[in-house]
Amino acid sequence: MSQTLGLGGVIPRFVNRSWLRNLTVRAMALSSSSDHGDQTRGGLPRFYSETLPPSKGSVIRVQCDEFWHMTKVLRLTTNSRVQLFNGKGSLVEGCIQNIDRTGLDFVALNDLISIPPPNTQLHVFAGFGTLKGGRADWLLEKCTELGANSVTPLLTERSPSISCKWE
Repeated sequence: MSQTLGLGGVIPRFVNRSWLRNLTVRAMALSSSSDHGDQTRGGLPRFYSETLPPSKGSVIRVQCDEFWHMTKVLRLTTNSRVQLFNGKGSLVEGCIQNIDRTGLDFVALNDLISIPPPNTQLHVFAGFGTLKGGRADWLLEKCTELGANSVTPLLTERSPSISCKWE
């Protein structure tokens, strides 16, 4: 005999119910981490900023799109921890110090971190048989989006015939 759980799972008869109850309590205790509050995917939210605070304790003003996204979309409030990056390999962690109608003040909790670009670059090669219609254009666009370094059409025995318009 088995018992059915409310969530659609089945508990076999030989499973000790007190062990299952303890496991559920432990899982709930582990999932409620107070380090980053309600941050999804386990990290702090990152936002782009052209200027970053140069050192710990420095304050900069965040305005426009990033300000709107922080306060209206994510509903971050004072003392919420976030990261700012400049797109050139620099990153700083800090918190929101003050929010008003035009922007927010971001205070750096750490010194500026420089992240070097990865030194290994993969060479991506894409080969495909000839395609009819505009499919080749679409495939070339997608290969470029994925970072292909070279794209080569292959003429195979079963490829559609290619007519030469120059003859």
